[in-house]
Order: sequence, then structure tokens, then C-alpha cells
Amino acid sequence: MVSEFMARARLLLAEGIDDKSLNAVGRLLAEVSTEPDFIPQTEMRSLHGGDATSAVLQTDPDGLTLMLGSFSAKEETPVHNHNSWGIACVVQGVDRYRHWHHDDEGRLKILYEKELRPGSFVTWLDPPHDIHSQQGIGGPALELVLFGKNTMTIPRNYYNPETGEVRTALPQ
Repeated sequence: MVSEFMARARLLLAEGIDDKSLNAVGRLLAEVSTEPDFIPQTEMRSLHGGDATSAVLQTDPDGLTLMLGSFSAKEETPVHNHNSWGIACVVQGVDRYRHWHHDDEGRLKILYEKELRPGSFVTWLDPPHDIHSQQGIGGPALELVLFGKNTMTIPRNYYNPETGEVRTALPQ
């Protein structure tokens, strides 16, 4: 079922990566995520050095990657990027998604914040439009996230909005 979704997503993205194509794939992801057994049983591993966990469900040779993520209500993920466009769709729980950007003075600020529930999704374009943080509300939030690259194998930036410090590291 995951491989079928990936093939359908690839067709929707064939004309190019933009808000329209990402939203079309987001709607498809919201639809297929409700199908019984779409999400396989899989071992989740620590992500961002905190309570968040993830598992890669499929990575294609060109890097198109579908990941399952669980975001804890105990703590917000660090503010980070993925160096890729992406689509995050909540399948269980409620997620507080914060999208960040650099203001005119170069300071990192929240551009918008959304509460995402099952079937809700957000999209983002390639850098510098991919900076965000997430946290479950009232319990963990389970999400499917589609990336244009295998973001588990490339370094990403972790940002400290208070100090301006940026640390680059592989996801942990």
C-alpha cells in the first residue's frame, strides 16, 4: 500500500514541486492514511535527541521518502530544517506545528502556528522554507511525512531562536 501511494504521489509531483502539487499530495496522503493497514507495524527510533521517534517506511532511489513520526506532548522538537520540501499529515492525536522563518534582521521568528488533527496536513518548500518544530498536544501525535530527499541521511540545521546559534548534525 505504501508503494502504491509513493507511485501516485510521484505522478502528482511530475509537473514540478510547488504549493499546488504539494497540496494535491497532502490530500492524497490524508486519504490513504485512513485505510486499514496503510501504516505497517514498525520499530520506531529516537529522533532529534528527545522523545520524538520515527521510522522510514519507504525510500526510493531518487530520495523520495515516506516517514512515520511520533511527536511527544512532553517536549517540543528542537527548531530544525530538513533541507528538503515536505508534507506532514497527522494520522492520530493532535500536533502543534510551528513554522519558522528568518525576519528582515536575520532573527528566527514563528511565521505561523497550527493545531493539526487527523487528516490535517502542512506543506513546505525547499530551504529556506523548511524550518519548523512540532509537539503533541495532550498525548503523542502520529504523522506521516513525505520528503523529496531521504532526510535521515543528510545533515540538517538545529536552531536556537533565543541565542541565534545554529548547529548542523545528522538526525539522531
